[in-house]
Amino acid sequence: MKILMVLAAIALSLPVAVSAAEITCKKSPALTGQCSIVKGSLGLTSGVGVTLIAEDGTRILIKAPPDSNADIAPMVMQNWLYWQSKTGSMKTRIVGAFQLCPLPAQVNSVGIRDFGCINAGSHINVDKAASPTADAN
Repeated sequence: MKILMVLAAIALSLPVAVSAAEITCKKSPALTGQCSIVKGSLGLTSGVGVTLIAEDGTRILIKAPPDSNADIAPMVMQNWLYWQSKTGSMKTRIVGAFQLCPLPAQVNSVGIRDFGCINAGSHINVDKAASPTADAN
């Protein structure tokens, strides 16, 4: 009987979980333009949060759209976590080609005004130019 109750509870929660997962980065109504491929370095910037530094030097703060937790696509996050485990540091940055979707511009405390979420990524590797320091958090 307990098994049937657990199965019923799981079955009842599935539609809610599926509908909550439908708001992805690319499908968010909060986007201010079309998603585009940006080549650059993605990682944690101390005191700021997750940033994408594009090849042209533009810094983009990565965040989730409103009513979503889709700041970074799961495959990109898995790659980043893989490289963090290989280097032993959460300060590890990754490079690649990222599908960046623009969110409303703001200016944060360090002057970054471009915001976005990452819908996908390819050609991901560790950023050897931004090697982490030994005092990993």
